[in-house]
Amino acid sequence: MKLLINIIRWVARFLGIFLFLFFVWFAIEIGAPDLDMMSNQEVKLFLGNLIMLIGLIVVWKYEFIGCVLLIGGYIFFSIVNYSFWIGPIFPIFMLIGILHLFCWFADVFKIAKKFNFSARLFLK
Repeated sequence: MKLLINIIRWVARFLGIFLFLFFVWFAIEIGAPDLDMMSNQEVKLFLGNLIMLIGLIVVWKYEFIGCVLLIGGYIFFSIVNYSFWIGPIFPIFMLIGILHLFCWFADVFKIAKKFNFSARLFLK
């Protein structure tokens, strides 16, 4: 079981690396956005995308906080965009968040058998 959890975790991490580099490549190619020239909806979409990219970084150290950022950022992005399935790329953020949530959940139940339940489990 531990091997399966590690494989799922590394698949999610490699997908995250690919996705992060994909968006960094676009940011380098297009350049930094001018927030003054953007509409309110475009700023909200940019903020949702930024939350998801931060989640891809945070998930390497704090798995639960990172997956909450990924899933929450995707839900915010979907609400602002009025669609849950947004192209072929953006649902990968949700998939990565769900995979990391599954891995964190499996680790917590393994740890919860040894220790009392506390807030430090969320920082694993």
